[in-house]
Amino acid sequence: MTQKHTEKVRLKGLFEVRSYQARFRFLWMVLFCSAAFGCKAQSQVSVAENVTPASSEYKTEIFNLVDPDGSQADTPAGRTLSSAFDHFLNTSGLDVQMLRKSLLSGPATQGSLWRVGDSREWLYHICQANQCNVTNVAMLYDEQSHRTAGRLLYRCAPQWLGSPSAAEKTLIETQYPIRIDADDARIFCKKK
Repeated sequence: MTQKHTEKVRLKGLFEVRSYQARFRFLWMVLFCSAAFGCKAQSQVSVAENVTPASSEYKTEIFNLVDPDGSQADTPAGRTLSSAFDHFLNTSGLDVQMLRKSLLSGPATQGSLWRVGDSREWLYHICQANQCNVTNVAMLYDEQSHRTAGRLLYRCAPQWLGSPSAAEKTLIETQYPIRIDADDARIFCKKK
């Protein structure tokens, strides 16, 4: 019995040594690859950079550019952003007029300009009055292409609209993470 036990321990030790040898070889290959070929082991997702200018017609709260009743602001920036906002909400499959009215009833953050990849996009956040953490929008708007992308959180259910890139999703999740407390979830969230 002692001989079998000794043999098991010896074999187990042999496999552990081989495991360490394999790990050591793998690390050497990674180092060689990065030194010889310039391999990048980091993520290819671009990082957003805040580049908000001192002044811009877009550097304001979204409700200054988009009216809750659906009319467009008198400025060219207001008209284009209002149209883009409607298109953004249309992709949700929900009632646009109801969404527009409820989202623009609450507080909003001032738009901030971010460089995401090759584009420069304004990030806006708006929410429903008294239900900000369960119904809100974090929307990116590209003033050159008028493209919108972002996240709609409606009654606690998140929905990505406009096909945001991985970098855009990361920016939104970093700047406006979803935080729903238990009481709000019990009262305001959709029941399945």
